[in-house]
Amino acid sequence: MIYIGFSKRTHKLYAKILCKRFKHCAPVVIHGQKCYLYQFVNRNNIVKIELNKRDLTVLKHYGWIFVKYSAKNAPQCPEKIKAITCVQFTKRFCHIQKKCVLTPYDLFRFIHDK
Repeated sequence: MIYIGFSKRTHKLYAKILCKRFKHCAPVVIHGQKCYLYQFVNRNNIVKIELNKRDLTVLKHYGWIFVKYSAKNAPQCPEKIKAITCVQFTKRFCHIQKKCVLTPYDLFRFIHDK
């Protein structure tokens, strides 16, 4: 099962200027009781963070919003996805081909309209 998390906080300057409502996004894969959040740090640097389901509720209290996305399967090596932004990484992770999705809020609207 894949969820996409959206955050309103970031430390990146361009995201603070260009992005409207959400500043960051990250895919979350759930296998049983374990959750894996793939955090885009910078170009060609993706960090896999292991979480519990309880940690997702803690992240919700800190402003994260998680949206369920029905993807066929997660990629085998997501750390090898070449991306420049967190949105581009999440789109490639979830096999989204839509070119007009450029910001985290665009991705959020695309998922809700689907």
